[in-house]
Amino acid sequence: MADDTTSRRGPQGRQGEPGRPGPQGHPGRPGAEGVRGKPGPVGKAGPIGKAGPQGKPGAQGKAGPQGARGEAGPRGAPGPAGPRGEAGPAGQLPSLDQVMPWLHMIFDAYEDYKRTKEREAIEQAEHEAAERAAAEAIAYDDVDTGDFGEDDSGEDDDHKKKKKHRHKDKKDKK
Repeated sequence: MADDTTSRRGPQGRQGEPGRPGPQGHPGRPGAEGVRGKPGPVGKAGPIGKAGPQGKPGAQGKAGPQGARGEAGPRGAPGPAGPRGEAGPAGQLPSLDQVMPWLHMIFDAYEDYKRTKEREAIEQAEHEAAERAAAEAIAYDDVDTGDFGEDDSGEDDDHKKKKKHRHKDKKDKK
């Protein structure tokens, strides 16, 4: 069998003839093996194998020609306002005849405002004086009657005393 690895040979030859019979009539040991046979015919081809793994992608191709330019997009929102410009030349001031009616209106409004504030201050002072007088009258009434917050004595007469509940059940059980 060691020769199998070098090349392919045919089947093993015929076994040798049996030896002569032994003394008791049994056939003897088999003889030595025969010579190797001739190589056999080449066998038919095996089945086709499976496809191998997919190959790697090739290198990137060249860029195509530049396309036509597209039309302009919509206009964007306006930006923030810029810094304020310098002041222009001074204009002509109004005449005194044009200003006088405005001044009269302003002074009249100020005088009305002052009169309103004075009237409100007087009303406030009168209101506070009336409150003080009422508080003093109440305090004077309390001193006159001698009633210094001890109104509890009159209220006790109106309340009835609670009845004590008797245990009538205990008498019946005897």
